[in-house]
Amino acid sequence: MPHPSPPLPDQPFGDALSAAVANLIDRGGRVLWGWNAHWMLKKGDRLVYEALKDQRRELFSAPDQHAFAAWLAQQTPNTLLAFVRLSCADTVETISHTMLAEAVAANQGINDPTPYGLPFANAVADALERGVVVAYAHRDYGGMGLASRPNGYAYGPVFDGDLLDGTVYPTRAAFVTWLAQQSDASLAGRDEPSPFDQDNQRLTRARLIEATRTRSD
Repeated sequence: MPHPSPPLPDQPFGDALSAAVANLIDRGGRVLWGWNAHWMLKKGDRLVYEALKDQRRELFSAPDQHAFAAWLAQQTPNTLLAFVRLSCADTVETISHTMLAEAVAANQGINDPTPYGLPFANAVADALERGVVVAYAHRDYGGMGLASRPNGYAYGPVFDGDLLDGTVYPTRAAFVTWLAQQSDASLAGRDEPSPFDQDNQRLTRARLIEATRTRSD
């Protein structure tokens, strides 16, 4: 059976995806993408879409998730890109249908403090040892990722699809012990000094589950 073609840049996001994004934001999640970024988040009672470049600027806001979803459903990747380029002269990462779907899927457990536990952490270590790299492959900033290295297990930031060795756990035991104690809430980056790093393409249970199901090339 042939796979459906990916949505085009001028195709609206539609009701279902937009409702899921609005629900995520209303629950405290954020959609943040690219270096000269688009940002969707909740401020007080409002749901906001803004540009994050030099100075944050609100591009659209709505009083509740239903109004935000109705607006987003009519937008396309191209219209959002045009919004941001009014504030950012240089090239920015485009928000696509796939990117929004990934954000929703990856943040199903937003704010969940439940530790991952040893069995799950060992399954992730097995995946890394098979050669699976947990990292978004798009250009510019790609959040946080994981990979197995000759000197251990790396957890660090991703740029242009490449994982930088921020922290390296030298043994499997050290890595598994650390990961088992983590949760979606602890890995969300809420203690980072820059708002840009908070909830921005962080590691989540959903992303790690996907990694355990992935076979390396």
